[in-house]
Amino acid sequence: MKILLEGHRLARTTNFGGIDSYWHNLVPELLRVCPEDMQFSLFTAFLNPKNVAFVERLRRQGANPQHWWLSPDWIQATARWGAHLEWFTGKHDLVHVPEPVFDLPTQGRLVVTSHDLMYLHYPQFLNPAWVARLQRGTQSLAHRASYWICVSEHTRTDLVKHYGVPHGRTCVVHHGIEERFRHAGQDESAVQRVRSKLGLTKRPYFLFVGSVEPKKNLPMLLRAFGLALESGLQADLAVAGRAGWQAAEVSEVAASLPILREHLHFLGFIDQEDLPPLLGGAKAMVTPSRYEGFGMPLIEAMAAGTVVLSSNRGALPEVGGDAAQFFDPDDIDGLAQLLLRIEGDLALGENLRARGLQRAADFSWTKCAQQTLAAYRNAATISR
Repeated sequence: MKILLEGHRLARTTNFGGIDSYWHNLVPELLRVCPEDMQFSLFTAFLNPKNVAFVERLRRQGANPQHWWLSPDWIQATARWGAHLEWFTGKHDLVHVPEPVFDLPTQGRLVVTSHDLMYLHYPQFLNPAWVARLQRGTQSLAHRASYWICVSEHTRTDLVKHYGVPHGRTCVVHHGIEERFRHAGQDESAVQRVRSKLGLTKRPYFLFVGSVEPKKNLPMLLRAFGLALESGLQADLAVAGRAGWQAAEVSEVAASLPILREHLHFLGFIDQEDLPPLLGGAKAMVTPSRYEGFGMPLIEAMAAGTVVLSSNRGALPEVGGDAAQFFDPDDIDGLAQLLLRIEGDLALGENLRARGLQRAADFSWTKCAQQTLAAYRNAATISR
C-alpha cells in the first residue's frame, strides 16, 4: 500500500503545538512501526530551506519526500484551476491529512484526522478566518473522505451527528505521550533548573498550559485564582503558552486584579525540553477550557506525576477519566474552592497523582501509530 502523508506541518520545527505536535509525534512513529507492505511518502510545500531538517530526518527513516518550493496555500489554491494531487505527487493508494482542510482532488482514498468541532459549537471563541476554513473544509471532506480518524469518542459522535459521516467510516485513536513526560516530577534537579530559569522559586505554583486565546477560558481562571488568594491560598499561577487570537483580554483581566500582581507569571511559549519538568514541578495543572476535542496537556501532566484539575466540557472527562478533578468552567467560586482544597488536602493530591500515573500508562505514540495503521487497512477495504 502506497501512503501519502500531508507534510506541510512537519516543516514547522519551533513554537508549535496542538495539531502540529500530534503530527510531529505520529509520523516518525508510523515510519518506525510500519509493516513491509506499506510505503510512505511525504507531500511537503514550504519556502524556507531552514525548515528541511525535520523532513530530512523522516527521509532517513524511510519516507519518500516529494517537496515543492511553494507555499501550502498556493498549492491548495491550484485546485480552483483544476489541479489534482497526482499532478504534484503521482499516484498513491491512500492519502492522510492531519486536519479537515484539503482542497486538492485525489484518486487515492482520503483519510482525515478530526480533532474537534469547536468551530461548529463555539465559533465566537475562534478566529473567524479559521472558523470559515474549518467549516468549509469539514463539509467538503464529509462527502469526499473515505475514512475519519477521531481523537476521542466525543469528537466522533460530533462528526457523525453534525456532518452525516457514517459511523462505519470512523474510528477513535487517542493521542500518545512523549516518553520524556513520564515521571518528570521525580527529576528534582531538572525541576529546580526550570523553576529557577522561569522565576518560579518563591512559592508552589499551579500551572496552565496552552495558547492564550478565548477558547481556553483564562479570564475565568484568573478570577478564580484571585478569589482563592483572598481566601488564603499560598501559591503562584504560571501561564505557559504563546499569545493567540484576542489575548489582550487576558492581560486586561489580570490588570484589574491587583492581588495577582505578585502571584501571576506569564511565561510565554515554553521550550520543549523545559515543559516536562515544568509540569512535573507544579502543584497541579489547571485546564479551564470551554471545549476540547482531546486535551493533550491532561495526559502529559498525569504522566509527569502532577495533579490535574479540568473543565468538565468536551472530551476532557473522557480523557481524564477518574484521574482528574473536574469543575464547571463557568463556576468561578467552585474553582477557587477546588484550588484551596488541592493546596490543603495532601491525601487527595497523592491519590490523584497515583491515578494519573496509572491512566497515563495507557497512552503512547506507539499505540497511536499502530491503531492508525489499522485505520489505513480499514479505509482500504471500504467501498467507495
